[in-house]
Amino acid sequence: MHILQDIVVILFSSIVIIFICNALKIPSIVGFILTGIIIGPYSASFIGRVEDIEALAEIGVALMLFIVGIEFSIKKLIRIKRLIFLAGGGQVLLTIAVVMAVSFILGYDISSSLLFGFLVSLSSTAIVLKLLQDKKQIDTPHGKIGLGILLFQDLCVAPMIILVPLLATSSAGKTSDVIVSVVLSFVVIGLIFVLAKFVMPYMIKLIVGTRLKEMFVMASLFLCLGMAYLTSELGLSLALGAFVAGIIISESRYSHQVIADVMPFKELFNGLFFISIGMLLNLKYVSTNLSPVFLLGVGIFALKALIVFFLTIFFKYPLRVSVMSAMGLAQIGEFSFVIAKLGLNYELISDELFQAFLSASIITMIFTPFAFVISPGAARKLEQGKLMRPFARREKHSEKDIRYADDKLQKHVIIVGYGLNGKNLARALKRRKIPYVIVELNPENVIEAERNNEFVVYGDATKDVILLEAGIKNAKTITFAISDPLVIDHAVSNARLLNDKIYIIARTKYVSEIDKLYELGANTVFAEEYETSIEIIARVLALYGISKDTISREIRELHDERYEKFRDRKQESSIEDRIHQVIHEEIDIESFTVSEKCGCDNRSISELNIRSLSGATIISVIRGKESYPNPSSDFIIKPGDVILLLGRREQVEKAIEILR
Repeated sequence: MHILQDIVVILFSSIVIIFICNALKIPSIVGFILTGIIIGPYSASFIGRVEDIEALAEIGVALMLFIVGIEFSIKKLIRIKRLIFLAGGGQVLLTIAVVMAVSFILGYDISSSLLFGFLVSLSSTAIVLKLLQDKKQIDTPHGKIGLGILLFQDLCVAPMIILVPLLATSSAGKTSDVIVSVVLSFVVIGLIFVLAKFVMPYMIKLIVGTRLKEMFVMASLFLCLGMAYLTSELGLSLALGAFVAGIIISESRYSHQVIADVMPFKELFNGLFFISIGMLLNLKYVSTNLSPVFLLGVGIFALKALIVFFLTIFFKYPLRVSVMSAMGLAQIGEFSFVIAKLGLNYELISDELFQAFLSASIITMIFTPFAFVISPGAARKLEQGKLMRPFARREKHSEKDIRYADDKLQKHVIIVGYGLNGKNLARALKRRKIPYVIVELNPENVIEAERNNEFVVYGDATKDVILLEAGIKNAKTITFAISDPLVIDHAVSNARLLNDKIYIIARTKYVSEIDKLYELGANTVFAEEYETSIEIIARVLALYGISKDTISREIRELHDERYEKFRDRKQESSIEDRIHQVIHEEIDIESFTVSEKCGCDNRSISELNIRSLSGATIISVIRGKESYPNPSSDFIIKPGDVILLLGRREQVEKAIEILR
């Protein structure tokens, strides 16, 4: 009953603490860690059986790696392979190299130094992705950099786990054992994949044939924990087996169903693991060694931040993106605890050093959300400082270049962002010979644009000098084909200040951001979330046979409801605006197809008396390929004719009812 009691305490405590953290805007991951710290054996001691805690942590790790394996996608790897392997590989290798150098200086041997490099090189996928999702920054440049580096780190976890026992063997000087262990590891993994390819599909097919959902879920979990147990018994890592099990299922034809069934448990598994980690923190040790632990945590955070910062600068990303990427990836990762625990078991790291690393790692995790919040402001301050100006060299342009852009460009379009939307717009403008300039800060997109012979300005659209080089003083329109809220707000405001007559079109991801962009000076704002809902409405109404004119009117009313207050405030209505408003908002044009079942066929317009009965007017009749605009009162209506009606909405609807 001790396990059941412990689980009840964990669940109740986590609910209370996560609720408080949510009210204080603290990420749930930090809340889980705090839950473990508070209820663990080194503080309140609500749970005192350390062996139970370790068992829960191992199960939590296995389940987490299982889900990582299921989510692993070869296609995803290929799509951003350059960012993953260059940025991710550079970050991991540089971090390992620097940490090993420091460890050598401090007197550690090569095996322990390499282990320390492994521990520091990994960042927390759970924390970083959670922060990016909460801040709606997954699709931003720093979000993509973070995803690429994290994905490479995840790929490195399994090799690192395999290497830890080998490092312990090599430290004892048994080269032959190292070779045997390496061969055994690859043979075991190879056998697992062979069995998975030929045996697992058959087993899963049998399970699916039962059509019992609970059996399918249980079989998935059995594969996860069973494979973890198997690899553990063979001398490999328990976590490695769970990861391989996830890969096996992800490659099967039923992987989507497995993901659908298992994914709801992901947050619980993550939470269980972080709570378990928090329980392992020895508060007495921290209080006794507060200064060394704090300095170690700060040192790790600063080292990782600097490596990511200089790496992204090397890849020619702007200073702002580099700072935000660095601050987001500077914490220690969850899988570092797994590797540290393995290192402790194989005596590559002492108990005291393990506790110091654990304590410092939790400090970096807790600090990350706050660093993430202050990173935009920190980036702006660094940009203003003289020491940081050399790092922004790609964004500095001479006055000669700016005058050249202004002289050559007149009434052109500025396209901010050369992604899918920017490319499509550029293609359309080029076909119609409308001049345009592209502003882009992603180095890969800049290279692609130059390869396509585009006029591209490399730099951040929030900077006046970049907009000036793009010729904003003489531009007619600027369109922001990006959805980075950190860029759009500032860039829209700057564009309006630099040219009060330019027409600004902005794109954003969420409806909640529309109002602010209008306030900052945008003329038109498209929200992906809102436009998607409009498209769904149009498709659904079309499936129910609603005419295109009615659908257009419905969509027009939704747009008017959304944007009316801005139209009125931005400019006084001219006679042209009023005409446009009358035509598109006060008058409806609807079509009606005459069938043999309705009573209006073979009758004249005067006999129908539509005008007197409804107030609507028949403005045209289409018969086959012929049209009869403004038909006379003696015009005979025949089956198959399409009647066009004009009037207010209620008048047109009443006319259609009469015709039916």
